[in-house]
Amino acid sequence: MPERHKIMKNNSHLSIRRLVFTLIVLQLGFLVLIGKLFMLQYPDEDGSMVSRQDWRSRGRHEVKRGKILDRHGRVLGTSQDQLAVSADPKTFNRKSNAHIVASELAPLLDSTKSELLAQLQRKRNGEYVEFVWLKKEIDYERLDAIRNITQKYRGLRIEVEPKRVYPKKTLASQVIGYLNDLNVGEGIEYQYNAYLQNLHSPQPQRSADITAVSLEARPATATLGNSGCNIILTLDEIIQDIVEKELAQGCRDWKAPKGTAIVLAVETSEILAMASYPTYDINDQTNASEEAKRNLGIWYLFEPGSIFKIVAASAVLNQGILTPQSPIFCHNGRYRLSNGRIIKDVSAKGYLPLEQVIQKSSNIGMIKIVQRLGPQLLQTYVDRYGFGQKTGIDLPYEQVGNLYALRQWDINSLGSVPFGQGISVTPLQMVNALAVIANGGMLHRPYITKEIRDARGNLIKRNYPTEIRRVLRPEIAKQMTDILVGVVEVGGSGARAKIKGISIAGKTGTAQKAERGKGYAAGKEVMSFMGFLPADDPKIAIIVTLDEPTGERFSGRIAAPVFKRIAEQTLKHIEQTHFFDSVPTRKSPSDRRYAKENKTNRTVNTQSSNKNKTSFTNNRSNTTVNSDNTYVRKGEGYETPKPFGRN
Repeated sequence: MPERHKIMKNNSHLSIRRLVFTLIVLQLGFLVLIGKLFMLQYPDEDGSMVSRQDWRSRGRHEVKRGKILDRHGRVLGTSQDQLAVSADPKTFNRKSNAHIVASELAPLLDSTKSELLAQLQRKRNGEYVEFVWLKKEIDYERLDAIRNITQKYRGLRIEVEPKRVYPKKTLASQVIGYLNDLNVGEGIEYQYNAYLQNLHSPQPQRSADITAVSLEARPATATLGNSGCNIILTLDEIIQDIVEKELAQGCRDWKAPKGTAIVLAVETSEILAMASYPTYDINDQTNASEEAKRNLGIWYLFEPGSIFKIVAASAVLNQGILTPQSPIFCHNGRYRLSNGRIIKDVSAKGYLPLEQVIQKSSNIGMIKIVQRLGPQLLQTYVDRYGFGQKTGIDLPYEQVGNLYALRQWDINSLGSVPFGQGISVTPLQMVNALAVIANGGMLHRPYITKEIRDARGNLIKRNYPTEIRRVLRPEIAKQMTDILVGVVEVGGSGARAKIKGISIAGKTGTAQKAERGKGYAAGKEVMSFMGFLPADDPKIAIIVTLDEPTGERFSGRIAAPVFKRIAEQTLKHIEQTHFFDSVPTRKSPSDRRYAKENKTNRTVNTQSSNKNKTSFTNNRSNTTVNSDNTYVRKGEGYETPKPFGRN
């Protein structure tokens, strides 16, 4: 019994302690609650009542959204202050005469007295409602006049609301994009929403797609004003306008329902222009079709056709398997695969040197080249060029493409992949791969945002050129450049892209379109031309792609002239403005040396490509070979890819 009483006594003490502890916690919580209520009911330092800041105060508009500018500071997207007038009929009708107020406000709000009166006297279930909008999107210049009225009558409220305005209307609309009320949208508006709407520098992005573009963080000032950050793009408004107009004209001329074109700075992979057709006015995006809102440069997947031939051709040269003069038997334009399928060329060819296989765009010749290269090495180079993966550009919804026919190699793959069928890529992937050849063999990560600055002009972040990896040795890039120059010379498939006095390296591409469950559709094709110029000192790379044009069979007659018009006007613009004096570079010493030697020593043959018999030698006077088969050129390491399974 004594033990039992002792246990009961201990339990009683324990229960009392728990009760006391619970009461203390409740009292502390009650005090916190009282403090919160006190803070809500009494004014802040600026005299405003925090408790009145409900949803009607539109607190989200306190920060004016930042601007979107082209690389030279020209405004592409901005926010303009507009007024909105609201009323609280429940309060208003106790103190004021609705008829008098409606009469005074009507001319300022571009409304009628009866319309305003109906709003001011709105009821629900027999009682005045607490909130109505009288008018939105009113010119800011009327602020003082409207304020004189709202200050005289209780229950009226005037607010300043920024409206997003795009002064260039359709220019770069798919790049700029939009943001809807759910904070979902397209383009730069969506990608950089956190910067555009915030006053202070946000934390570094954790998304792999954004950090991949190498934005260097810089400290922001403590006070940034009342506007969000400004986004400065790499786009040039003039070049963008040129590209959009010529692309639209090309699509209309050839009745193509859609198309895309990109201009890229060779040394840095900065996007100077990115256009899609059809387009739309961003100011009226709610009425635009979804098709018009798509940025086809990164979203459109297509079978590239013959423009893809640069991959296998450069790979077989880089591996030392063939040279530009190596003879390739093209079976007189008709070649039967082991499965019985017959591959045909447009015209019968016997033996052609490798360089003319590219210049004449022989599909049979490319099959023979890939047979020498092997599927494993082809896959290695396709990966090294960046296909089948995102480029890392700082835009949303970038597609990666489909390389199934390459990954699951069989005889059908041999009859399609070497000349760009059976796989899908994006236009940006393709022109960025071409830039590898133009800049001496290095793959860069493309980017479209130059820098981010706060409202006072302080630098928040800056984008720099980023080298991903070396794909080709510089001398092989030079060989490929000379081969592609022959494409645009007389007798080449891209002769209609030629500009008098300017050397251009380019490639045509015509690809059949496949329909689900039906195979390739007769008469439905994607036609492309891509090239870089000047070939002896490359500055820009351009791709033009038209979907399902009609009236001609070959891209050299459809896409090449569009390329030419874009290239002529763009080159004139960059020469007149000394454009590339301000473009950032991060080139290695050996690459600069290559470019200088290339500019000095390259001779462009202006005769027919059939007579172009220039011989090339693998000049490795500045190259040593380590014991592990790694080429080291002037301080840079480059590992030659090896076939799978080879030690």
